[in-house]
Amino acid sequence: MDWLCIIGGRLKSKGGCLAGTFIAWAAFYYYYSVPSAAKLQYQAKFHYCTREEIRHGRWNEVALPEAPYVPPEGYYKGVHGGSVCDDFSSTGDVLFYTYEWVPHNSSSSRYGGCTFDPWNATEFCSLGWTSIAIVGDSLSWEHYSALLMTLGLHSDPNDQFVSRRGKKSIFTMGCNDTLKLIYQRSDQLEYVPQVIREENPQILILNKGSHPVSDDIYMAGWNQTISILEDHERNLTSLGIPNLFFFRTTVPGHPQCETYTAPVNNITEIEAVIANKSLYQGNMMKFKWWQFKAQNKIMEDLLAQSTLQNYHVMDAYDINIRRPDHHRPPADCLHNCFPGKTEVYHQLMLHFLKISTHLPPLTNNLGIYALNGRMKTKFRVSRQLGQVCCWSVGYIGQI
Repeated sequence: MDWLCIIGGRLKSKGGCLAGTFIAWAAFYYYYSVPSAAKLQYQAKFHYCTREEIRHGRWNEVALPEAPYVPPEGYYKGVHGGSVCDDFSSTGDVLFYTYEWVPHNSSSSRYGGCTFDPWNATEFCSLGWTSIAIVGDSLSWEHYSALLMTLGLHSDPNDQFVSRRGKKSIFTMGCNDTLKLIYQRSDQLEYVPQVIREENPQILILNKGSHPVSDDIYMAGWNQTISILEDHERNLTSLGIPNLFFFRTTVPGHPQCETYTAPVNNITEIEAVIANKSLYQGNMMKFKWWQFKAQNKIMEDLLAQSTLQNYHVMDAYDINIRRPDHHRPPADCLHNCFPGKTEVYHQLMLHFLKISTHLPPLTNNLGIYALNGRMKTKFRVSRQLGQVCCWSVGYIGQI
């Protein structure tokens, strides 16, 4: 049976298409006509996904009308499986297939689950923050450059090395020149004091990256960094300046990544692969990817013991360890292609920023799906905007 298919802003009726349209209309009619007491009861059950809820989920395939952005020359471009980069030169009605992270407990119906809103650049820019600094190694550069590109800004891959060689931060202005986006290459976060002194950022996103050290050195480094952040938090708070810190857990590389063409949603299975040293090739052993999980736990324990008040942990490990696919060709099994799995970091950041600023969620998920061949399309409902949005194929119909 064919279902409702919404493409390019047009309804294409085939068989059950009319029935699908009626279901969507009836859902909206019901929501806006139910008694106010019932609405309040529903809204009382509604909540943002907690950190614990977010880290337990799966990657689902989705189809977009186009890629979120097209990386400039010099970048490895997004891979949909295997080690072949996507061809962004295609024109016409060519869908971009990718994956979205879906917490198990996220909303799949009006009356259940939590909300994990999709990334929304306009909403992000509207929050009013004036400076964000991302500090770390090449994995943090991926985070920074992907954020620039998803905001419609230019990213030069050479800037990472400018920062590294010059031991200085680089920045780009975004959100109509209201937000300073800063990057500092700092493999062990040794330049955090410099970034704070020179930039005084409201938001800091930190990660030590993939450069292995002993547990003692790792712990000592984090203790020093956390002490500096405690002082920075007290200083900004005393001045009445909003501030927030994000700590991104580190994702290991995946031995034999070139053999994977899709996510592995079973975390136990993929952790066993990373722990199996017989699968490591060439110089992979020196990176000690198998120790990342334990060192992430060390960082989390130190944060829990600190006096920091305004921070969130981004569980990149729990989410992207499930992505042995989508690495850079031919066999860079640590770094990733653009656009792709790095985009979930922006979604996590926006999610926790909204929680910290007490903003209501943007969407309610009605859990209405359409199936058209291999395309799985999810319809989301925006109460505030009064819209139904088939977001995965880019159609928005005003109610």
